[in-house]
Amino acid sequence: MDRRSFMATGIGGALGMGAWAAAPRGSRPGNAQTARALFPRAEQEVFLNGAGGTPLSTFAESGIARYLDFIRLGPAEGRGAYRERVWNDVRGLFASLIGAKEAEVGLVGCTKAGEQLVIDHLTALRSGGNIVTNDLHFSGSLHNLEGLRRAGMDVRVVRADAALHVPIERMADAIDDRTALVTVSLVSNVTGRIEPVSDLAGVAHRHGALVFADIIQAAGAIPIDVRALDVDVAACSAYKWLFGIHGAGFLYVREELQGTVLPDHLFPGHVRRNYVPWIEGAALEGVGDYTYEAPSSAARYQPGHVSYLGYAAAYEGLRFLLDVGVEHIQRHSTALVTRLLDQIDVDRWRVLTPEPDRVPILSLRPPAMEGLVDRLAAAGVVVSVGGDMERLMRVSPAIYNDDTDIDRLAEVIRSA
Repeated sequence: MDRRSFMATGIGGALGMGAWAAAPRGSRPGNAQTARALFPRAEQEVFLNGAGGTPLSTFAESGIARYLDFIRLGPAEGRGAYRERVWNDVRGLFASLIGAKEAEVGLVGCTKAGEQLVIDHLTALRSGGNIVTNDLHFSGSLHNLEGLRRAGMDVRVVRADAALHVPIERMADAIDDRTALVTVSLVSNVTGRIEPVSDLAGVAHRHGALVFADIIQAAGAIPIDVRALDVDVAACSAYKWLFGIHGAGFLYVREELQGTVLPDHLFPGHVRRNYVPWIEGAALEGVGDYTYEAPSSAARYQPGHVSYLGYAAAYEGLRFLLDVGVEHIQRHSTALVTRLLDQIDVDRWRVLTPEPDRVPILSLRPPAMEGLVDRLAAAGVVVSVGGDMERLMRVSPAIYNDDTDIDRLAEVIRSA
């Protein structure tokens, strides 16, 4: 069904801003055709840059609006109940998405904040341990790690080969008994390469190192199970494949590491003063001047306040993902990637993505960059051009894209 036929069915009118959020779980629209109407920007242009950030959906907008109404008008008429659902459920929803326990999930402002939390507080790094990564890790993280290297930390960056692949043997050679942390991106934002994290974790753990995974290009895009991957800590922002907005993200910390291998550092919570004039009568015995109880979950790593509106959007995004199913979204998106590959000359447009049938990211090296941006703009097509490489075009379709979107991009490519 093309876009015009789809809109003619009237479904778009039925799915107003609050329709998805208000519908009970299991009864909401769950296929790719109905999903397009939930993303208004997809009706205005051919948006094929989900890896850069998905457009604001009507259901995420509705979550933000409902939370704003709670702030503006108070808890009456279900507004307080909605707020409670967001805060009671959002960690558990993310946990179920990645195969974790709810107690293993905390909230962070962005992916890098989760990575930095480990770097700042991992005891082994404070005593001269080293960090190992590779150059397919997120460039913002590499920038941070390079700054730490220049400040004196032992940071080892394994370079990809000419095919933009990092053999596990190269990573293993860089890891030794002084390695405290191995940090990588599960899915490369540059090429879409899937890091063999479980194999890497086996090497790292034999040397006593922790493994951090940046899962921002994986969570919601492909099925993942952090336990099966054997990662220790992972983090992602919500504004990409989780259909949220900037400023809200999730942190996974393996339960048995919390407060020990990865020590507490923010100590969130509140104390009561156990002395006059704060109390009346005798002080509690064995407590000291202040009552204190540390959180016993990954919430111990989050600050006192977070982006409440951001998590309302993320809550609705996670509901959408879990209802539609990540496996379905993956099949839909990778089918579009395959459709594009079938229509282009791969001898002229070098394919950089190793497994385009597994990820919703197709990275191409154009034969030339001159005029490409102008042709894309004239066709109303949004992809990522340039960025981490001088000659790169990254295409990343999502649930709101269809064959007509791919065909329009293919026309631009063939005209080059």
